[in-house]
Amino acid sequence: MTHELCKIHRPKTLEQVYGQPDAVKILQGYLKNKRVPHALMFFGPSGTGKTTLARILATELGCEDIDYNEINCAAVESAIDTIRDIRSKMSLAPMSSGCRMWVLDELQSFARAQFSQQALLKMLEDTPKHVYFVLCTTDPEKVIAAIKTRCTKLKLESLPNKDIEALVQKVIKAEKLEVPESVIEQIVDCSEGSARESLVFLDKVMHLES
Repeated sequence: MTHELCKIHRPKTLEQVYGQPDAVKILQGYLKNKRVPHALMFFGPSGTGKTTLARILATELGCEDIDYNEINCAAVESAIDTIRDIRSKMSLAPMSSGCRMWVLDELQSFARAQFSQQALLKMLEDTPKHVYFVLCTTDPEKVIAAIKTRCTKLKLESLPNKDIEALVQKVIKAEKLEVPESVIEQIVDCSEGSARESLVFLDKVMHLES
């Protein structure tokens, strides 16, 4: 279920991303120098911005919706079939952009499928110049070393409480809500460093009050 506040207030630019200054700075450098790696791995706790950064990167690269593909690896029925489908399409020219991008979220789920990561490895070795891969995982230990060595890795951290509070306060102001400070403190504590969870909790509070 997509919570409305998460959807509405998802960052659209790198400058809007909370709590990941190192990752943002590195991506800004890649874009400025026009040297964005074709295989990136974002790893870190859930709700800290991995797929958000991938979407922003796609926008910065000029990858339009028709050439952007986001796959939840935990939800696919066959990892091998999914990888084969990507391999059959990655050699095709972009349909409306200068590049094509595949974002594989929850990549660690492929660890349960025999040969799936080896098949993915072959795909990363043969990546065309117009293709970018972003691999997202909360558990990099389940990703084979050969894949990790072929990716430029960016670690995302749990957000400090001050950044969670700043995000919550910003959304409260934008939505013209009245939320007691004690409730904001509870939201920050319960979020445990996850920007997404903080907005999920705020969304629940907003609906309770309505």
